[in-house]
Parts: sequence; C-alpha cells; structure tokens
Amino acid sequence: MPLIKLPKVRGRVIDSGDQLGKKLLLAYIFLLALSMSLIPFTIDPYLPAFPAIGQFFGVPNGVVQASFTGVTVGIALGQLLIGPLSDAFGRRKLLILTIAGYTTATLFAFFSPNIETFILLRFLMGFFAAGGDVVARAIIRDLYRGQKMAQMLARVFLVQSMSPILGPIVGSQLTEFLPWQGIFLAFGIVTLLLLLAVNFLLIETLPVARRRSSTPVGLARGYLNVLRDRVYIGLMFLAAFQLSSLFSYLNFVPFIYQQGYGISTTVFGVWMAVNGVASYLGVQLGAWVAKYIKGHWVLVGLALIGVGVGAGLFIFAGGEFWIIQSLFFIQLFIFGASLTIIPTIALYNHGSEAGTASSLLGVFNFTFASALSGLYFMLRSDTTADLGILTGALFLGSLLTLVFISRPWLLPDLRKPDVV
Repeated sequence: MPLIKLPKVRGRVIDSGDQLGKKLLLAYIFLLALSMSLIPFTIDPYLPAFPAIGQFFGVPNGVVQASFTGVTVGIALGQLLIGPLSDAFGRRKLLILTIAGYTTATLFAFFSPNIETFILLRFLMGFFAAGGDVVARAIIRDLYRGQKMAQMLARVFLVQSMSPILGPIVGSQLTEFLPWQGIFLAFGIVTLLLLLAVNFLLIETLPVARRRSSTPVGLARGYLNVLRDRVYIGLMFLAAFQLSSLFSYLNFVPFIYQQGYGISTTVFGVWMAVNGVASYLGVQLGAWVAKYIKGHWVLVGLALIGVGVGAGLFIFAGGEFWIIQSLFFIQLFIFGASLTIIPTIALYNHGSEAGTASSLLGVFNFTFASALSGLYFMLRSDTTADLGILTGALFLGSLLTLVFISRPWLLPDLRKPDVV
C-alpha cells in the first residue's frame, strides 16, 4: 500500500490546517519545503563552481558574480508578479506553473553556449524560483496564523533548511567529477519530480470568495493595504538588510576561502554545509525561543549580534581561518533564527492578501540585495575586511529600522493563541 493515498485535488479547496490529515500534513510539509528550496537550489549548489564557470566562459570573477545578480533580479521580479497573481487566481495553478518554468530554465542552462545566455537563464531560474517561495508562504498563511503559523514554518524549515547544507556538498562533489553543467542537469531532474508531486498532492487553499480582483486596480489595492501597515514596512526593511548580508556572504565566501585561504573546492563545500547547519539550528531555536520571548525582542537581539559579527570580520581580516569561519557560522545562525519570526509577524494582519504581502516582502528584499550588489566590484574579495564593514552596516540598519519604524512595543505577541 502507498504511504499516502492520493487525495482528490482538482476542484477541491481547503482553508484551514485542521482539514489536513496527518499523512497529508506531512506531504504538505515536504512539498512546501521543497518549493521554498528553489531559491537556495538556485544559489548554493553553484557556488563551488564559480571559478570553473569563469574559466569555462573565459570571464573574470566579477562577470560570474553578475550571474548571481541576475538571479536576485529575477527573484525580485518574479515575486512582484507571482504573489499578487496567486491572490487572484489561487495557489495551486501558480505553483505548478512556476515549478514547470523553473525546471525548463534549469535544464536549458545545461546547454548554455556563452555567458550571456547563461546569465539570462539564471535570471529565469530566479524568476520562477520566486514563485515557489512566495506561493508556498502564502499557502502556509492561508492555513495558519500567529503561533500556529510559526510552528508550521518551523516544520517546513526543518526540511527546507537542509537545502543550504546539502546544496554546497552536492555542488562541490558534482564539480569534482563532472563538468559544472552537471549541477544543472541534476537539479533539473529534482524539480521535475517536485512538479509531479505537487500536481498529484497539492489542494487549493484559497477559496474563490477570498480571492482578490485580477484587474490591475484590484492587484494594486492589495499592495496599498499592505503598505499602510507600519509594522510591516519596518520588517520589510529589516528582512532586506539581513538578506543583503547573507547574499554578500554568498558572493564573497567562495573567493575568500578558495583564493584567500587556499581551500579546495571539496573542502569549501564542506564548510558551506557547516554554515548551512548553523542556519538550520537557528531556524529551530528561533521558533522555540519565540514561544517564551516576544518575537520582536528576539529580532532586536539578533541584530545586535550581527553588528558584532561585522566588527569581528573587519578586526580579524586575514587572521586565523577558524576565527573567520566561526563568525560566518554565527552570521548564518542569526539569519536562520529570524526566518520564522519575520514572516509570521509581517503577514499576521494580511490573510486576505497573503500572496501580495509575501510577494512585496520578497520583492523589496531581493531588489535591495540586487542594488547593493553594485558595491561588490569595489570591495576586496580575498579578505574579510571590506565584507566586515558591509555586514556590520547592514545589521545596524536592520536594528534601526526595527526600532524606529516597526517600533517593537507595537508588534503583535505571537505567543497568544490565534485562529486563521
């Protein structure tokens, strides 16, 4: 007998997590986790291949980093469109469409003849990866609110957080034994299997009565409702600063480790996985701590620690490897610890426009990160001195926006029981 009896999905709608049986709930956790993993699938496995990609196309490091910028721009634009469309047309159709688009772009990247085509396909991968992330978050908000949403996010991230751990290891191993294009083929096959699973198991979670108008005015009204929320605005800036810090780390660490410290591609993948474990642990500890301490004060504490990490990267630049690695470990832990808290508070009052709210959060995050990437060409990539200044400034920015815009004392207490 199959582990999960395939449910009737076409034409069926559920709007509460209580309507999921135990087996279907487990299936949803994995499906949503893998859908939200499309963004790390687009980033982490390819980091060990950055030097090899540059050599293959005969371009300098900065041009390879431009492909990363293409991903972030694609993610921003994808979220701008896909989130509001899921509020108008439902979650299931949009999720299937975006996973299909992602699979196609990934497989075509395998055949990239030049760097221009490669960057374009990386842009499309980012665009469709955004759909998997934003629609999955909207589905969770459709089914849960408050502490229940935080608990569901923690369960999903328990699986999703494995992607930045396994991604660099898989990427580095494939790069050792295959041309770098093999990474795209492998993950194209993985997402094809995900597409089939979503088609057979995912039930629509947004009833027609709760959908927004699909007209431009209706979609714009959803954005306007979200932008009136001061708490949401502050968290949007906070998330953007912290994500930019993560992307700065991802852009520079391949060169700092492999060129600055002479670490091999395989060993680099292991250290990236170790830092992925930090994010994994942070997700679970952050969700657990938020049960006992108001989530907004947890965010304040994490931002303060982040400022310290930036200072450490500057002070110990060029120093012992284990010091730098420890600071990066802490940085990834901080990022993971905030992952469940930020969206739970930000989407708390936006159930009717969860896709739009989740979309705008992502759009601003990745647009900000993309704009900031223009600084990368001016920073040294063989030491952590410049990266430390940037990291400290970004975490300081997240602290200031949280305090002066969201004002922590106004944020909802997620520890209180709530309903959808």
